[in-house]
Amino acid sequence: MVMKTVIAKQHKREFRVIRKNLLHSLVDGQRNINQLAKDAGVNWKTTRNHMVYLCGFGFAKVVINLPQVTIYEITERGMEVLGKHEI
Repeated sequence: MVMKTVIAKQHKREFRVIRKNLLHSLVDGQRNINQLAKDAGVNWKTTRNHMVYLCGFGFAKVVINLPQVTIYEITERGMEVLGKHEI
């Protein structure tokens, strides 16, 4: 008897869900990419790309930008969109 291994296919989350999770993580304070990635449950490269988007639209901002680490925080505009459930 041959047993088949069943691998559950994970569903991709929509961008807005990931971005909302990232902003919620920033509500608790400043975070770096690795902390944000862990909180959102995505890899660091995906997190970095979403943070570029969020910063570009003024929902988050870079507070420290060094060669080895970038620290982000949520902006007032980011807090507003979270409160209005627009993202």
